[in-house]
Amino acid sequence: MKRGLDVTLLLFLLHTLGGEASTERRFKALKFGQTENDYVLFQSDMGPFRTGFTVCSWIRKIYTTNNPTWFSYATSEQAFEIQIGDDGSQTFIFGDNSNLRSLYTVSPGTWFHNCMSWDTDTQRRDVYLDGVLIDSKATPAGRTVGQGGSILLGNEQWGGPGAGMDSYDIFGGEMYQLNVFSRKLSDSEIKRMSRNKCSCEEETFGEERIIKWEDIILKTRTGTVTEIDSGCSLLLCLQASRQETNKTLAELNKTTEVLRQTEQSLNETLTELEEVKKQKEVLTTDLGNKELQLNGTLLELEQAEEEVESLRATLENTEEELNSTRVEIVKFEEKQQSCVEETERISLQLNSTEEEKQEKIEELEMKKEELNNITTTLNQTKVELDQVKDLLEKAANSTVECALNSTVTSYWDLLYSEDFFGGVITAEKIGVLRKSMEKLEFFEGVRVTDGMIRFFKLFHDGDEHCPN
Repeated sequence: MKRGLDVTLLLFLLHTLGGEASTERRFKALKFGQTENDYVLFQSDMGPFRTGFTVCSWIRKIYTTNNPTWFSYATSEQAFEIQIGDDGSQTFIFGDNSNLRSLYTVSPGTWFHNCMSWDTDTQRRDVYLDGVLIDSKATPAGRTVGQGGSILLGNEQWGGPGAGMDSYDIFGGEMYQLNVFSRKLSDSEIKRMSRNKCSCEEETFGEERIIKWEDIILKTRTGTVTEIDSGCSLLLCLQASRQETNKTLAELNKTTEVLRQTEQSLNETLTELEEVKKQKEVLTTDLGNKELQLNGTLLELEQAEEEVESLRATLENTEEELNSTRVEIVKFEEKQQSCVEETERISLQLNSTEEEKQEKIEELEMKKEELNNITTTLNQTKVELDQVKDLLEKAANSTVECALNSTVTSYWDLLYSEDFFGGVITAEKIGVLRKSMEKLEFFEGVRVTDGMIRFFKLFHDGDEHCPN
């Protein structure tokens, strides 16, 4: 509300101090002819714009040939330091052009609000059409607006300050409320200026509005550049200001309500925060207790892990012992099976009939009787062997000699033959001599000697002897 009242007061002072004619003139627009000599050229201190600026104007496009240019700032170093056209084809900053023709969709004969802004903080050049940002472009770091140049409205200065105006860049349209500000205005500020051509919103920026429309309208013009009715007046300005003020008041009321609701929400939030704070303290205490419990649990867990490791080692040993026991069990089971089989065998034997036992007993009695007979025979044989032994000793000590090739006088002389004498009596040889040589089988394995032969001759034929 204060901003709207400031505009009304300012306009009242202008009307009172400057006179009605002066006030009415500032609401005039400029119409440019369609030749290269129709322009407004002037110089201004560009120091306030070195690190940032915003150029805005209401434009009515009429001339549609080539590249209509409504604002040009040229220095001796750069002819295209700043340049703005009403169709977007000429959008220069620091000599770099952007062709935005496709974005300028305003029909000829229609008023529209056009702005260009830039500053060193963002290092970006922004272009607005009817309060809407349509293009943004980065600019070289460290670059600032050149000084000592000239401003030309209605054409370009490709030849440098105040030179090079040509028929190719004739503006040929209408212009109103061109102002240059010493900083890069915000999106909302530009949007507010673009709402109403007659709102006088530009007046609210005070000292930041360096180049003013009420000064430009008084500048020297070249060619056919005439003042025309813009359709705006002090009354319309006041009405627009009132409308803007009412709109601002409505927005303030909405903002106040929002603030009230926000304050209420904030108070509720503060109450909740207090509750949360109390809960936090309780939770902090609980957390401390939980932490102590957790530490205790961790300690118990470590001890449990140690016990688990010990149990694991014991389990491994137990598994080894169990495996060994399994082997022993298998062996035991094998032995047990063997014992079962043996038991079954014995059981079968034990289950033999009484008759079989009796037969075994009778068989044993027979074998016992045979054994007694054999024993008697062996005892007799022993006696006879003892006799033979004595005779052999006598024969061995005898000095009688018998020639190997002497004439055979007894069948015992056969032992002197090559087949027997000097050899060993075998079962085969015994078979040959058995019929005539009783007891000879007892000498199986004895070497045949002269003494042994003479023994048998003496034993069987007592009157026979070896020939001399």
